[in-house]
Amino acid sequence: MRDETSIIGKSLPLIDGYEKVTGRLKYAGDIPPLQRMHYAKVLRSPYAHAKVVHIDTSAAEALPGVSAVITHKDEITGKKKTCNSPWHDFSFNFRGPMISQEVCYVGDEVAVVSAIDEDVAKEAIKLIEVEYEELPAIFDMEESIKPGAPQVHPWGPNALDPSVFEWGDIEEGFKEADHIIENRITMGNQQHAPLDRNSCMAHWEGDKVSIWTSTQALFWIRDAVTEFFELSPNKVRVHSTPTGGSFGLWWGNNFMFLAVALARKAKRPVRLILTRDEVMTTVKRREKPLIDAKIGIKKDGTMVSQSYRHLMDNGAYGNKFDPYQSVADIYTTKHGRAEFIGVATNLLPAGCMRGVGDLTLAYAMEQTIDMAAEKIGMDPVEFRLKNHWQTGDICHTSQEVLFAKLLFNKTPEVELTSSGLAECISKGAEKIGWKDKWKGWGKPSSVDGHKIRGVGMGISTHISGLAFFGFNGITLKVNPDGTMVLTTGIGRMGQGGDTTQAMVAAEVMGVELEDINVVDGDTEVVGHTMVTFGSNGMHMVSRATKAAAEHAKEQLLEFAAKELEANPEDLDIKNRRIYVKGTEDVGIELKELMSKPIYEYLAAPEVIGSASKGVEFHKAGKMMMADFAEIEIDTRTAQMKVIKFVAYHDSGTVVNPAVCENQVAGGYYQSMGLCTTENLVFDDETGAILNPNFMDYKVVGPMDMPDPEIYFGEVYDEDGPFGAKGIGEGVTCAVPIAISSAVYNALGVRIDPPMTPEKILDALKSKGR
Repeated sequence: MRDETSIIGKSLPLIDGYEKVTGRLKYAGDIPPLQRMHYAKVLRSPYAHAKVVHIDTSAAEALPGVSAVITHKDEITGKKKTCNSPWHDFSFNFRGPMISQEVCYVGDEVAVVSAIDEDVAKEAIKLIEVEYEELPAIFDMEESIKPGAPQVHPWGPNALDPSVFEWGDIEEGFKEADHIIENRITMGNQQHAPLDRNSCMAHWEGDKVSIWTSTQALFWIRDAVTEFFELSPNKVRVHSTPTGGSFGLWWGNNFMFLAVALARKAKRPVRLILTRDEVMTTVKRREKPLIDAKIGIKKDGTMVSQSYRHLMDNGAYGNKFDPYQSVADIYTTKHGRAEFIGVATNLLPAGCMRGVGDLTLAYAMEQTIDMAAEKIGMDPVEFRLKNHWQTGDICHTSQEVLFAKLLFNKTPEVELTSSGLAECISKGAEKIGWKDKWKGWGKPSSVDGHKIRGVGMGISTHISGLAFFGFNGITLKVNPDGTMVLTTGIGRMGQGGDTTQAMVAAEVMGVELEDINVVDGDTEVVGHTMVTFGSNGMHMVSRATKAAAEHAKEQLLEFAAKELEANPEDLDIKNRRIYVKGTEDVGIELKELMSKPIYEYLAAPEVIGSASKGVEFHKAGKMMMADFAEIEIDTRTAQMKVIKFVAYHDSGTVVNPAVCENQVAGGYYQSMGLCTTENLVFDDETGAILNPNFMDYKVVGPMDMPDPEIYFGEVYDEDGPFGAKGIGEGVTCAVPIAISSAVYNALGVRIDPPMTPEKILDALKSKGR
C-alpha cells in the first residue's frame, strides 16, 4: 500500500550541494597533512609478466629525505607475512599481493618509497635497480583457459570454478523450440574514469592504524586491513571522504594497503596520491565479456529455452566468479542455463563497474533477442511484452541462491517482488514515437540524402542490493532543539545517499530535511553499514534508517504522552510537532519537549534511536528499465549522433525525483561513452595501455549528445521502504542495447561497442554505401 508522505517524493537539494558548488567539499587529497607526514611514490613493472630476480634499493634508501622503501621481501605485519603474501577484497574484485615478486601486468607494483616530498620520492624511485626475468604473458581469455596455457599468476588456475544456474531441462527446451538462435558478442574495455585522483593517508600509533581515503566500502577496508595485518577491528580506524566519482572503482584497493604498510615501516604518517595515469592503468577496469548466447522460441514468439556462457576477463588480480547479474531472469522461460567463468589474463585487473554483469549480459541477451524477433518478423516491442518476467516470478540466477549453496548447501527460491516492465516498455515506446518510426528489421526509419536514421530499444534489470553484503547499523539522536543527528556508513559517491537516508529519517520523524545532520565515514563513530554497492542504499540501508527513526519516534511519543496525558499510540508527529490524532490543536513542539525537564528525573529527555537490520533474501526487489533511441548516421563521414533518447524506469517509489533523474542521466552519458568513444587500448605485444589519460581516452559529455527524456513508472514495491527499489547502477544497462539496435536498423549490420566511425565505415562498405 502506498504511504502518504510529506518528504518522500519531493525534489529536495542534496545536503552537501552547497559544499560541492563552492568547492568546499573535502576529498581524500584535500585532507590536511599530519605532522611529520611523508609522501609515497610507486615503482611499477614495465612487463606484463616477469619475475623480479634481483632488486637493489640501497641508493634510494641512502637518498636524503627518504624515510622508507618497501619491496616484495619486506615483512611488514609483525606476523612473518611479507608484502608478497596475497590479500583479498571481500567483494572478489582483488586477490593478490601488495607487492609481488612475480609481476603480472604492466603497472604492477615493484617497490614503493616514502620521502619528505613527492620530488624526492620520484628521484628515489629512479635509483632502484631491478633485474627481471620475463615470463610468457596471456592477453586473451580463450587462450588463457586452454589446457597447458602458461599460468597468469603464481597461485591458482587461470580460470576460477564456474558459477552455474540451471532450471528445467535445457536440452528438452531446445527440442521444443521451432527456432534456435545462437550469437557471440564482446565489448570494449571501459575505464571508470573518475575526475578525482584518489589518495590514501595512513598513520600508526603503536599497534593502531588510522586510514583516510575516498571509498564506498568503509567497513570492507577496515575488515581487509584487519585480516591481512592480523589486527583486532578496534585497532583499525578508517575515515572515508566522498569520492570524486567512483562507479565501483574505489573499494578496497591495493594502493591503500601500500600506504598502510609504508607508514608502518617509516614510523610516520604517509600519503600516497595516484597520478591520473595510475588511476587509469593500475587500479581496475570494467570486466571485458565474451558471451555465447543461445535461445529457443516458438513460431508465435514465445521463448521456451535460454542458455548463456559468460566469460569475464578478470585481468591479473580480479577474483570474480560471478558478475553480480540478475538479467538472465528477465525473460520467463521454462528451461534455462547460465554459466559464468572468471578468467585471468596479464592485463590491468578488472572488476565491478556501474551495472556490472547486468550491463554485459543484457547486451548479449538483447542482441540475440532481436535476432530471434527478426527471425519470425515480430516487432521488438511486441516480443518483449510477450516474454518479460512478472511480479512473483522466481529469480533463478540470483546471487543469494549461489551464496546459500556455498554457505549452507541449500537451494532456496527467491521471488520477484514487483515488475513495472510492461509500463516501461509500452509507455517508453509511445514517448519515442515507435509506431511511426519503426519500419522493420534492418530498415532505416528515414533517409534524407546522406543521412539515415534508425530506432532501437532494449530492456534490462539490476539488483537493489544483495543481502549477504551484511547488516546495517544506524543511530538517530534528537537534540534539545528538536534537530537530529543521523549516523550512517553509507558511501558518498555523488549519488546523494546521505540525502536519501536523511529524507527517510525526516519522513518518519515528522521534521524537515534541514533538521537532519548526517555524520558518516568513520568506523569508530558509525555502525557497520554494508558496502555501498549494487544500488542498495534506498532499498536496503534505508530499512535500518527507517527502523532507527521509528525507535526514536517511539521514545518521543512516550515522553510526549506523559506531558499531554494521552496514550502514545494516539499521538503522531508532523511539522516538528507532536499532536493528538484527531485533535491536532492539542500537542507540543519537539523543541519544547526535548528541552523541558521531566518531573521524575528533574532533567530533559535524551532520545537516541538505533537499529541493526539485515535483509532477508527470499524476496528480491529489482529495478527495471526500457530504453529507446533514435540515431542518425552520416554516410559521408561515418559519424553517428543521437537524435532522441527515452529512458523509462521502474525504481518503485521515486524518493527524490531530482536525484533519480540525475542518476538516470549520468548512467546514460556513461554508457554512451561505452557505446562510442571509451575504450582502453592495450598493446597487442606488451599488454601496456596506450591511452592512459584523458588526452587519449575520450569521455563523452553533455555537449556530445542530447539530454535524455526521463520517465518513471507508477510502481510500489511492497517489500521496499516506502515502496522504493534501487536506481544507481541499472541506469547504464539498457543504453548500449538501444543504441546498437538503432544502428542495426539504420545500417542493416550489427556492431558491438564501441561503435566507432571505423566500424560504421566498414558496415557501410559491406552494404555498398
